[in-house]
Amino acid sequence: MITITSDEIANFRSQLTDNPEALAALDLIEDCQGNLEDATSLILMRDGKEQFRQVDLAELANKCRKAICSEPTEDFLGLLNLVGGFLPPPASLAVPVVVYVLKVGVKNFCKVPKPQQEWGPENEEWGMGNQEWG
Repeated sequence: MITITSDEIANFRSQLTDNPEALAALDLIEDCQGNLEDATSLILMRDGKEQFRQVDLAELANKCRKAICSEPTEDFLGLLNLVGGFLPPPASLAVPVVVYVLKVGVKNFCKVPKPQQEWGPENEEWGMGNQEWG
């Protein structure tokens, strides 16, 4: 569970004076005691997307990973505009996703995870290499 404090909400709110939809999303985050996952589900339910009730916030953020990480920035408004173009409506859905990325840290978010080792006869770990059987 990723949460943000009321001070963090106030900081984000101060940057969104001209964006009523994003301010409404911050109000929902505040109503959910800063819980980003709960707020994301509530945003989708209020938009009539009840099939998304159990939303994986990390999965939503991963949909935007390539764009976010192509030119990593810690700029809230810049990320909000960028992410808003990659997510399904409502546009307010971008707010908890961006806050999530900033909370995790853009550098941490953009680290490429190491691929898992694949096991098979061609894998040197088995000590057999590419031997032919026969």
